[in-house]
Parts: sequence; C-alpha cells; structure tokens
Amino acid sequence: MLHINGPRLLDDLHALATIGATADGGVSRTALSESDRAGRAWFRQRAQDAGLRSSDDGAGNLSAVLGESGPTILTGSHLDSVPDGGRYDGALGVLCALEALRTIAEAGIDLPVRLEAISFTDEEGAVFSMLGSRALTGSLTREALASAAGMLGAAGLTPDSIVAAGRDARDYLAFVEVHVEQGTRLEQRGIDLGAVTHIVGIRDFWLTFAGQAAHSGTTSMDRRADALWGASAFVQAAKSLTMDRFSPGVVNCGSLTVTPGAHNIVPGRARLALEFRHGTAAQLDEMENAVLALADDAARQHGLTLTVEALGGVAPAALDERVIAAIETSADALGLSHTRLMSFAGHDTQNLSRFTPSAMFFVPSVGGISHNPREFTHDRDVINAGNVLLHTLLRLAEHSPQPPH
Repeated sequence: MLHINGPRLLDDLHALATIGATADGGVSRTALSESDRAGRAWFRQRAQDAGLRSSDDGAGNLSAVLGESGPTILTGSHLDSVPDGGRYDGALGVLCALEALRTIAEAGIDLPVRLEAISFTDEEGAVFSMLGSRALTGSLTREALASAAGMLGAAGLTPDSIVAAGRDARDYLAFVEVHVEQGTRLEQRGIDLGAVTHIVGIRDFWLTFAGQAAHSGTTSMDRRADALWGASAFVQAAKSLTMDRFSPGVVNCGSLTVTPGAHNIVPGRARLALEFRHGTAAQLDEMENAVLALADDAARQHGLTLTVEALGGVAPAALDERVIAAIETSADALGLSHTRLMSFAGHDTQNLSRFTPSAMFFVPSVGGISHNPREFTHDRDVINAGNVLLHTLLRLAEHSPQPPH
C-alpha cells in the first residue's frame, strides 16, 4: 500500500515553522506580511523542487499542480497564521497536500485528473477574511473589497485582480482539506480522525437592555430597573438553554458595556454582544427564536426594554457525502479509527462547499490548544493526516465522474 514520506513531511512542517518564528515557539505569518511572503516563496520552491508546476492568481492563491489535463481535484488550506499562533493551523493542510502530490508523482501513477495543492490567501482575516477561497469561488465583488483596497494594493493585489481570480466550477471534481481539530473531542475519545459533516453557521446580534439609571444608595433594591441585572439573567439562561436543548450548539456573549458605568449609579443601559453557532439553518432558526425569547423574558422580568440589532452572520455548510465516504474508506484501509463531527470553527472548505463537492477531516490537537504557540499535534497524527489525504485523493481520482460542461 502506498504511503507518504513521513519524515519528509515532518521536516517540511518544522522548516516552515522557522519562517515567522516567535521567541515562545509560535509563528507569526499574518497574511500579506513579509513573513507570509517568505512562507509562500518557500512553498513555491518546494513545489518546484518536486517537479510540480507552481502558479498563483490575482487573489494571491498559490498552487502546486500535478497533471497536464483533465478536471481538477483541489486540496489544501492556508499558510498564513494569526499573530503569535501555532505551527499546525493551516500549514498542516497545505503541506499534506504537497506531500500527497509528491508521493503520487514519485510513484509514477497516471491519473485521469489534475491535482492541485493550494494555499489560500488570508484565511485568518488579517486584511479580508477567507479572501483566497472566496475569490476562487467567485463570491467577492469589487464593492465588498473597496474598504481593504489600500492594504491589498501594498501586496500587489487589486479588487479587479481578485474578482478576476474566480474560477469555473465545471472544471472541478472535488475539494478536500485536512486540519488540526483545534478542540479535544478526538483526543478525549482516543480516535485517530474526524470526518467533518457540517461547518456551523453563525448568527450575531447586539442586545441592548435599557432601564433607569439611579442613585445606588438611595434607590431601594425592589424599585430598580437595573439593566445589568437583566443582561446577567439572560446570559445565564442562554447558557442553560443551549446546553439543555441545543447541544452540541454553542452560545457566547463576548462583550458587555454598561452605562453610565460608575460605582454609585444603577446601570441604566447594558449592551451585550451575542453569538451562537449550529450546524444547519433550521437549527439556527430554532436557536434564534428560543434565545431571543429568553432575552425578552429577562427584560420584562426586570422592568426593562430590549432592542435587538441583527448583524447577519455566516451560513452553515453541509459537506459532501461522497467525499466524506472517500475519507472514511481511506482511514479504514489504513487501519485508523474515525468518527463524524461538526466543525465549530470556520474554514476555507465552507466556501468551497458551495462551488464543488467538498469535505474536510481533522486529526487530534493536544489539549485542544490552537491559535497559540503551544498548539501541538503528535507526529504520528501528522503522518496519518498525510496518508489519509493521499488515499482520499486517489479514490476521488479513480471514481469521480467527469464534470458536466
């Protein structure tokens, strides 16, 4: 059975981690920065050293390509990082893709498709979140990019070049991404791999509880319209509701501003940031109705008014069953345990899922730590990731129908 060159993949992962390395063992390769450009140049050279064609597009997406003709199977992730982040997030997916293509080329396997290992620009959103995958799938407009035009121009990108980077979905058969889990589900259960079935959607709101500012000494407790009391009651109720009715969905209240904001004044106003996540639009709708009803109840019980400002959010993505099955079959062939789960973080796969049949899989993160210099995945799990991706690509290449034209 064909296997990747594990030591070579690990060497590449360690070499890339020196580009943008921080003193505490992390990496800072924020998108379009000098270190990001250096990482891209390193990846281009590694692709060329392997005899693969390298190319980039008007959105800065950088690719290594194996094969001259036929429809394309796309695989990869991103090389950019958050400031002082970890060495595995994003980088693992790009380097596993590169290693899979090298292994296939060295084995002399002639496939009826092109394979493209891609690093998407700015997944982390230093300038424009998921810029590369949104550009490739044709979901960006010049108007949407206008606010970031100055920063993009410094890197040689323009709204026109980014919009022109959109591709024709009819040329693509599938997309596969491998990523570290950034959580503890696999590690806690001792499972080698998680096939992702959905990438959750997000709903965001500002909630404003308004009552009456008053003297904190002379206003009796039973006569207060304390906005913070209402907001606090809502936060606790939303936590209990989500855990009881909507697990594994999650809710977060990440910002709270109280005014007037003094020790001796009863809070007259509390503005609260609300976010919740779940796997389907129907679940998000049900969650939205229930959570906002709780906010209404909390306001009424404390003699407050409630204002709700919807900020939109991100649509959930259901991933492709055929690609998921190819991942699971590959894991079985390699003797690896696996389960199905949802991703509660955003990934480029959610954009690709609306463009071509797409799926992704996770390998364990030690302690679930990510976006942190302490982010770590064991070498055996890195190598497992590369081997599962290799055989997933081979299965998709051998069994995928030709795209319609």
